[in-house]
Amino acid sequence: MNAPAHSAELAALRRVQRRVGAIAFFAVAIHGVLGLIVVAHVVKGEGRDADAVLLLVMSAVFAVVTYVVVRLILAARLWAPGWIALSVVPTVIGFVWVL
Repeated sequence: MNAPAHSAELAALRRVQRRVGAIAFFAVAIHGVLGLIVVAHVVKGEGRDADAVLLLVMSAVFAVVTYVVVRLILAARLWAPGWIALSVVPTVIGFVWVL
């Protein structure tokens, strides 16, 4: 096998592995973000407004941590304003829904 072709295939394989790992991590982590929003809605229904706000803030922090970890898995630069804004969209929708 040709060495340059082998290294190109290996690089492509590593890229696919990073993407699959990032998608798997995101699929698991997004449940935490959405779960915190749903729990905030339930807590708000019990009249505990301050606790609901705290849970929504926690979901935003969890969303940003998820964003950072996915970017690290992908070996991409961390500063991407569009993706950062997109990562907190579920929390913003949660604030509108809960409050």
